[in-house]
Amino acid sequence: MAVQLLKRLLTVEEYHLMGKAGILSEGDRVELIEGELIQMAAIGTRHASCVRRFIGLFSEIPRNRAFLDVQNPIQLSERTEPQPDVVLLQPRADYYSTAHPVPSEVLLLIEVSDSTVDYDRDVKVLIYARSLIQEVWLVDIEAQCLEVYRQPTPNGYSLIQKFWRGQQVASLAFPDLEVNIDFVLG
Repeated sequence: MAVQLLKRLLTVEEYHLMGKAGILSEGDRVELIEGELIQMAAIGTRHASCVRRFIGLFSEIPRNRAFLDVQNPIQLSERTEPQPDVVLLQPRADYYSTAHPVPSEVLLLIEVSDSTVDYDRDVKVLIYARSLIQEVWLVDIEAQCLEVYRQPTPNGYSLIQKFWRGQQVASLAFPDLEVNIDFVLG
């Protein structure tokens, strides 16, 4: 007779308490995904360069239109708090000092992927859709493209587009800011 083992899933509150208790440190590269601690991949040079390029592009957006956030947590649910690579957030007077951003405050979320593209696409993007994040970009460094996900549903995004070298894309929140795919990929 097979016995099914039950997982003990963590809440965001328990996850934060682990940090306060010293069980997790600032140097631990983990994020909470659906109650499980997921170790994040090391950041390679191409990944870091791509994130820096987005920082350069989006730092031109005035603070009264959006806050630029890089590799910081957003709380999607009681059991999920990922740390996406780049996020444009609705401005808040407290600069999110009282709570991490929630999905309704995300204007654009970007994941840059060089070694975890399948996980990012099949797990994280689906979670973002279920959380009703309006627009997600996934940079696939290996395939040299940028995938744009819009129109979230409980089963994923209903509009998915791929942009390649030589093309440009603008986010829904900032249609006046065109992003050159060649520049982003380096």
